[in-house]
Amino acid sequence: MGDLRTVVIIEKNLLIQAGLESILSELPRLVIIGFYTGDEPNLNVLLTKQDPDIMFLNPQCLDVPAANFLNQLKGKINPLIFGLLDDNAPESLKSPFADRLMFSDNKQQIQNKIQERCNLNNDPHDKAQVLSSREITILKHVVLGLTNQEIADKLFLSVHTVMTHRKNINKKLGIKTVSGLMVYALMNQLVSMEDLGDKI
Repeated sequence: MGDLRTVVIIEKNLLIQAGLESILSELPRLVIIGFYTGDEPNLNVLLTKQDPDIMFLNPQCLDVPAANFLNQLKGKINPLIFGLLDDNAPESLKSPFADRLMFSDNKQQIQNKIQERCNLNNDPHDKAQVLSSREITILKHVVLGLTNQEIADKLFLSVHTVMTHRKNINKKLGIKTVSGLMVYALMNQLVSMEDLGDKI
């Protein structure tokens, strides 16, 4: 298992943002640390401070040419950059990007491109392993509907400790809702549909 890799998405379209977030959530060791529309003031300074490992960038969201924007980052940070591109985009928009995700790509094509370029393991349990065994146990109890107090009683922990573990789980996975955690737990086979019963 490798370390977590931080991701930033620069895209104005909320549907594309959400779709890419969903696809990335199924890949191991990737954590999204920022969404931007491209017109934020001093975006290059903000990105330099965040220093992401991977960036997904739609060049049409920028108010300067992509090559100029990327030159501003050069020497400060060195993320792996995927261009988010329309099939009909002119070559001038495509050329700054060695790695490209096309809007016409299907989910499998996008995941394959990212996995291949980022050397990600295909094991669906891999991302789950960024959680400690205690965090995985607490995650299971959360998605099964137990309250913080019930989890604390069951595991002989303080409520404060359970809440701290839950904050760490949310931070590590980048998921803030119980329904999101439920989807994550199902996808990573931490719980089964039978376990959840009428909770879904």
